Amino acid sequence: MSDDRIALIERLYASFAAADMGSVADLLAETEWHEAQGMPYGGRYNGANEVFENVFLKIGQDVEGFSARPDELLPVGENRVLALGRYRGKGKSGEVDAVFAHVWTVEDGKIVKFVQYADTHQYRAAIGA
Repeated sequence: MSDDRIALIERLYASFAAADMGSVADLLAETEWHEAQGMPYGGRYNGANEVFENVFLKIGQDVEGFSARPDELLPVGENRVLALGRYRGKGKSGEVDAVFAHVWTVEDGKIVKFVQYADTHQYRAAIGA
């Protein structure tokens, strides 16, 4: 698909998988980040610094070998992308293998909003939360 939005979100997931947080930060504007309320890191965060501190850093502490891999990326409307995939890794109480849906909003080549939907029960159980 030759959609710039899809390519941007593909770069984001690839950068995250490579632990290239500098590239991840470069793709985020003053992003409005909505982590599902049932997640251990649930809440609303603004900008890369808040997301890194309240979400990414904590995921790294809770899940060994964490990955968020989309199986499908679908354009939605004029400026959004729906990602359907799975979180995987090893938590202190078991394997993380939880489904997710991410809705990304893109404007002017940057991510301006993220909304997460996830199997919060499975995730929390695997990390012992």
